[in-house]
Formats: sequence, structure tokens, C-alpha cells
Amino acid sequence: MNPKRISRRARELTNRLSRRAHGLLMLVISLGVVCGMLLLYIAQPAPIARLDLKIYDALLSLRAASAPRSAARDLVVIIDIDEPSLAEYGQWPWPRYRIADLVDALTRGQVAAIGIDILFSEADRTSPAEMQSVLKRDRGLNLRFAGLPASLADHDRILAGSLARAPAVLGIYGRFDSPLPEEEEAPPDSGIRVVSRASPGDLPYETRLPVLSGIRQPHAPLRGAAALGFVNIAPDWDGIVRQAPLLMRIGENIYPSLALRTLARALETENVIVESGVDGLAAVRVGGYQVPVSAGGMLHIPFVGARNAYPYISARDVLTGKVPPEALEGRIAFVGTAAPGLLDIRATPFDPVYPGVEIHAAEADAILSQNAIRVPSWTPFAQCLGIFCVGLIAAAAFGMARPRIYLPLALCLAAAVIWGARALFLQGVFLSPLYIALTIAVQGASLLFLRFWQEEKQKLILKNAFSHYVSPEIVKRITKARGDLLAGEERELSILFTDIRGFTSISERLSPQQTVALLNRYFTPMTALVRESSGTVDKFIGDALMAFWNAPLDVPNHAIRAVSAALAMQETLSRLNSELQAEFGVTIVMGAGIHTGAAYVGNMGSADTVNYTLIGDNVNIASRLEGLCAQYGVPVIVSEATRIQCGERFTFRFLDTLRVKGKQRPVSIYQALAGSSPGNDGQETKD
Repeated sequence: MNPKRISRRARELTNRLSRRAHGLLMLVISLGVVCGMLLLYIAQPAPIARLDLKIYDALLSLRAASAPRSAARDLVVIIDIDEPSLAEYGQWPWPRYRIADLVDALTRGQVAAIGIDILFSEADRTSPAEMQSVLKRDRGLNLRFAGLPASLADHDRILAGSLARAPAVLGIYGRFDSPLPEEEEAPPDSGIRVVSRASPGDLPYETRLPVLSGIRQPHAPLRGAAALGFVNIAPDWDGIVRQAPLLMRIGENIYPSLALRTLARALETENVIVESGVDGLAAVRVGGYQVPVSAGGMLHIPFVGARNAYPYISARDVLTGKVPPEALEGRIAFVGTAAPGLLDIRATPFDPVYPGVEIHAAEADAILSQNAIRVPSWTPFAQCLGIFCVGLIAAAAFGMARPRIYLPLALCLAAAVIWGARALFLQGVFLSPLYIALTIAVQGASLLFLRFWQEEKQKLILKNAFSHYVSPEIVKRITKARGDLLAGEERELSILFTDIRGFTSISERLSPQQTVALLNRYFTPMTALVRESSGTVDKFIGDALMAFWNAPLDVPNHAIRAVSAALAMQETLSRLNSELQAEFGVTIVMGAGIHTGAAYVGNMGSADTVNYTLIGDNVNIASRLEGLCAQYGVPVIVSEATRIQCGERFTFRFLDTLRVKGKQRPVSIYQALAGSSPGNDGQETKD
């Protein structure tokens, strides 16, 4: 037999076996990726779950932008105990008779129902009867009111009378820890009747409802004067409210949310129909309106925007009769407060400072407009099926495609999945595209890695040349250089400290959320200027910033770069202040201190946590120079060492010669000014 023919047949057989082995390996990797993604979906790790919530928020924004305004939004109105109301009638809490006046005014305005997002769990301390009791108990005084009608002696009874005449719902608060002593009484009647509809095999609806251990009830005279609804909100673990419970239970008693109970009052029904499914609760129906809920009774609220998405009417205007009749008649009124000082503020996907009372309005709007977001019970099955099918489709597509089109192919597949998820969400169904898109990305990356690995392996087998590309000696030198790059060493550095003047007084005027937002707005351009000048941001210390130049890599003219960055910061801050004044009502003044000298820089910290930073006396000098800016009334102070290294690049004004704590030799300090002065040696005299 011909030897050449035998050799050719052998090569063909080898190539065929190689292709089969390659295909089998690709199949094994593809199935491994699919199984791994299925396990990831089951485990729901926190970083992935956080990203999933952000995708939900993005889809909600798209839906809100494209959806037309629902007529139901005009059926809901918020009676706001706002700042003008507090200025007119005094600080909170108001006497209960004033709340009674508000309820009476709304009743005269012929509102359909009144949901009161306020807890009246204690007696009104401004009531004459209560004042008599307290003074008798605390001081032994027998206080009497001459000429006071008996009907005005107890403000709680005045409010109870108003509630009894109104289509009102009082807020209660459900507790999940041990009950308070006063809550050991029998739970109050919610005033609602739950009618269950279930098929054989369905899980009883109450099985997965949130279980309360106690209820913060209204004060005794108010019990029975109005229907009850809980005001609890259920933020996700990131603190953002995306859903709210419609039903909760304590023992055999079922309680509706304030929004659901108020809507039932408006529809003049005492019945709530619940529909069960195989996993528990499936839907809630009230007065002909059906809303899908999770098995645990959670309603995904389709927020339509930031706060003020619904009409607001000041409580002052209602009390003074300034509200036209058409603004109230037939509407569902929720009484609460959006005043920041009263702390009923929540975070939603659209707004980090969303009034809690408006969340109840959004719940009612979702039910009336039939616009709620559904997360069907079959979602886990659909997700697993999608991961499996799309994973295999992606494996086949990547297996036939050339590596250079992997990225466009992955983007096209992911775009198709995201478009499908968006189309479903616009129809009110949330099916997250995250895990399916991750499957595509991981599948493509794994197969691309496999191809490159096989190509490199082939090169090693055929040419045995990989060792000639990078010699072991060079690898050792690179490793050694990298080690020195991050290891500790003494270097000459230019060190910058900045600090905001009077930041404590500024932060006292802002809420914590506003303070964080202000610092983020300030630090973002400041750190960008440091990096653009080849500097290294070391750390943030409250409102202070520390940075340095000439480490870990050599930076030519590092003193000039540090001074340029500090001056650029002041210029940027002057432009930024107009925006900060408009947004936060504050103006920032910042001081900067720069010193050039030797310091020890490298990885420092504990055995398990390290930070690349620097220490030394020269670091302390830079920090103290920054502290002198306020004393001398200048924005940027540099040391003489920094001035000398800058040469004639800048104009410097001599300020003083000081003895720095811990140093024997005095230090001359200068104000750095923008621009340069030809022929000037920087030794200007003190004025």
C-alpha cells in the first residue's frame, strides 16, 4: 500500500477525531455553563439580586415614560399637612379637634373616602380631660375649666364623632416583633370581610401572608369609629419601595392595607375577594377591580414618576374652605404629610425622598387603573426554561461563528432577550432578562476562551515556541518589578490635602441623603482633576480629600502638577457653586495645602486588609498647610519646597514663616496664584 496514502488517511482520521473531541468539549462546557447559571438563579446571590432590582427599575422607568396618563390618577388626591399648614396652625401633632375639622371639611366636600395615614395610638395630650388627668397625676393639681362645654373636654371623642360621620379609614401599624402590653388585647375588627375563591389543589390564600405578632391600635375612644387599614410599607433589602402588602394576618384576623380598605370604602363594599393558586394567593378583587399579587399578597406598585405625581391639596386650604368643590367631590383622599421634618419619607425607584402617603395613593391608582405589575407564579419555570434553551442556542451560534464576531453576536442575542423582557413589561409582566443575558455572555466568553486555549495549545504542539515568546528570566524581572511597584519605599512626593470650610454647619442644614449627594457632586470633579494630572487619590476623610503625585510610578514635574490640580479645583468649584446653590442652597469654600518632600509609600494595613498609602512627617506638614488656609484667608497654600520645584511656572505670594509642630526648622508658606510671571523667582515679600 502507498505510504503517502496511509499518511494522508492517518492525518484525516486524526483531524476528524480532533474535531469530534473539540465538539464534545464544547458541548460539555456549554452544558456546564447552563447548569451553573441555573444554580446561580436558584441561589440568587446578593450582587446579582441587586442588579436584578436595578433592571426592574429601568424597565419601570421605560414603562412610565411610554404609558399614557390614566384617568384613575385624577380620582386620587392627597391632603397634605405641609409646611404652610404647620405654619398656619402650629407644629405637629395637632389637637385632634383640628383633625376632626379636617375630616368634616372633606366630608362636606363629598369625597368618596378618606384614608388617614396617621397613627392615633395614644390619647391627645392637648385635651382638657387629658390635661386634668396628667396634672393630677404629676403635680397633684385639681384643674378645672370654667364654662367649658362637656363636648369639648375630650378631643379624641370629637374626632371619633367626625370619623363616625365620614367614609373614613384609620391607619394601624402591624408589628412583627413581640407585641406591646396594650396590644395584648383582642385584635380590633378591620371592618372588612374576606371571601375566598379556590379550586381543588390550591394552597389556602392565608398560608403565605405576612404574619403579625401585634397591632398598634387606635386610642380607645377612636376604636370602632372608622374602618382600619395597616400603613406598613415593605421596602426591598436595598431600602427602596417597589411593592407593598395588600393583606396581612394576625391569628385568624385578616387586615387590608390602608389603600385597599380606603378603596373599598369608596366603592361602598365591605367585601374583599381573594383568589388562591397552587402557590398561595394569586389575586385580590374589590368592587369589580382585580389586581394581581404575589403568593404572599404583595402588590408590585407601578410608580409613574417622582413625588407629586398625584394632586396635592394643602390641609390649610381645606380647613379654610379655599378648595373648590370639584377638587374633592367623588375623589379618594389620603391624609398625610410630605413635610420632611415629620419623617414619613420613603425611597422609590424614581425618587429617594418620596412621601409615604403618596405610596398609598399609588397603590389605589394601580388597582383602579388595572395597571399593576405581575410577577406570575410560573416565573421560575420560565426563567429556567429560558436559561436552558437560550444557553444551547447561544452555544450553537458561537460554535459556528468566528471569534471576531462573538461580541456583535452576543450583543444581538442579548438585545433580543432584553427587547422581549421590555415588551412583556409594557404589558404588565415582569420576567427579568438578567440571568438569560448572563447565560449568553458567559457562554460566549467560555467558548471564546476554549477556542483561544485550543489555538495556543496547537501552537505549543506544532512549534513548541511559546517559551521563546517570553523567557523565564524576563517573567521573573516583570514579577519583581511589579512587586517593587507596590511594595513600601521612600519617595519624594507632592502631597495635597483639601477640606471644605464649615462643612459641619452645612451638613446640619441638609438631610443625610442631601449631604451624601452634595459630597458626591463635589468629589466627582475634584478626583477627576487629580487623575487627569497623573495624581493618585489616597482617601476621602469625611469632606476632606488626600492625594499625592510621583507614586507608584514616576511623575515628571509632580510639584507643578499638584499645584495645577489645586488651582484647577478652585476654578472648577467656582463654576460648580452656582449649581450647588440652585440644587442644595449652599455654597462651598475649599482650602488646599501642598507640600513636597520624602514620604514612605506602599501597601499598609492588616493581614487581610491593605491600602496603598503613605506616611511620614511631610504628610503631616501638607495636612497642616491646608488647615492654615482659613487662618490666612487664601484658597491654596504651598510650602517653600513645593514653590522651589515649581520654578517660575506659577506666581507665589509670600505669607509667613512658621514653626510646624514637631519640626525644628521653620517652614515658609506661600499662596499659589494662577499663571506665571516671567523673571519672577517666586520670592515675593509679605505685604
